[in-house]
Amino acid sequence: MLSISKYITKRFACFGIILFFALQVKGDNLLISILGEKTINSFSVKITRGAYSIKNNSSIYNLNKGDRLNIRSGLIVSLNDSVGFEASGFELIGHEYVNHFEILTADGHTYKYDDNLLVSMLTGEVQLMNRVDLDHYVAGVVEGEAGYGLPLEYYKLQAILCRTYGLKNINRHQSQGYNLCDKVHCQVYHNKCKKNDIIKATAATSGLVVVDHDLNLINTTFHSNCGGQTCNSEDVWVRPVSYLRSIKDSFCLGEPHSVWKKKINKEDFKTVFSKNNPIDSLEFDSVLNICQDTARFPHKKIISTKLTRVRSELGLRSTFFSIEPDSNQLLLFGKGFGHGVGLCQEGGIVMAKKEYSYVDILKFYYNSVFIVNQRAILFFKE
Repeated sequence: MLSISKYITKRFACFGIILFFALQVKGDNLLISILGEKTINSFSVKITRGAYSIKNNSSIYNLNKGDRLNIRSGLIVSLNDSVGFEASGFELIGHEYVNHFEILTADGHTYKYDDNLLVSMLTGEVQLMNRVDLDHYVAGVVEGEAGYGLPLEYYKLQAILCRTYGLKNINRHQSQGYNLCDKVHCQVYHNKCKKNDIIKATAATSGLVVVDHDLNLINTTFHSNCGGQTCNSEDVWVRPVSYLRSIKDSFCLGEPHSVWKKKINKEDFKTVFSKNNPIDSLEFDSVLNICQDTARFPHKKIISTKLTRVRSELGLRSTFFSIEPDSNQLLLFGKGFGHGVGLCQEGGIVMAKKEYSYVDILKFYYNSVFIVNQRAILFFKE
C-alpha cells in the first residue's frame, strides 16, 4: 500500500498546483450562532464598513457606513429612527469586498462582526447568527482562544488548528439550523478579529488543514499547559486515537500554568473518585498514594477516567497531580492546566519563540499528521 506521503508526492508531481497553489478564492461561509448566552430582546446594529441591504417582502432597504438599525421586541425594525417594518426574521447582507457591523445590546455592550447577520425569532426569543467567511471566523477564534502578543508562527499554527476543528465539526448544530456556536462547546468566537498579526497569520495559512493517514480531518484538541507530559486520548476520552499520543514536553515547564496546588476535603475527594464504583477504605488509602511527580498515571490502579471526573467535579486544573494527606484534608500538588491532550499551548508558544516553525510544532504534538489544502482532500480521495 502506498504511504500517504509517497501518494501525495506522486499526485503532486502531476497536479501539484492543486495542493499548494489552490485558488485563493474567498473561503466557505459558516453560520455561527452568536451571543446565545444573552437574553436579547432589543438591540441596534450599526454599519461600520461596506454596504448592506435588507429585503423584507417586496421592499429592499439599503444601508451604508454609519447607518443604524434599531430592533425592538417582536422584531420591529426601524432604519435611522425613521423607516420601519415588522418581520419574523431578516438577513443583513453585505455587498462590498469588506463589510462589517457592530451590535449594541441593551446592557451597553458592543460586539463587532464581519460579513452578514441573520436575525430570527426562536421560541419567543431573538436568535442572532453570523454568516461569516471561514477565514474571518478563524481569525476571530484565534484571537479568542490564543490572545494577544504572541509570535506570528504560533498564530499560524493556531489558525490551522481552528480551521481544521471548525470544518471537522461543521454539522455539530445542524439540527438547530446553524453550523457552530460561539462558546467553548465549539470554539470561542466573540468578535471580529482586531489584531493585524492574527489576520496576517490566518491569511498566510488560508485553506490549510490537518489530516491523518486516511486524509480525514483530525480532532485538533489543545489545552493551556500539559505540565511536562501530554495525555493519550484514551486517558481522557476512553477511545485511543493514533495521532493523540502522550509525549514528554519540557517547553511548557516554568510557564504561568505549569504548576498549581489546592487543598480539598478528603471525603469530598473520595465521594467523587468512587462515584458509580464504591471502594473500601483500603483501596482508598492506595489512591491517596497517587504520585505523579515525574509521569502521568504511573500506576495501573490509577484509573485516568476517574481522575478526569474528579478534575471536572472538584474544579481542579488538571489530572496531573500528587496527593499529600493532611488530617481530614488533602493537599494536591499539580502540574498543567486543561485536559492535557494534543497541543500544549504554552509549550507551543515557547517553541515559536525559539523559532520553531508551525510545521515543527504541529509535528511535535500530533503524531503522524499532514498539512494539506482543504480543497485538495476530495481530489486525493478520488
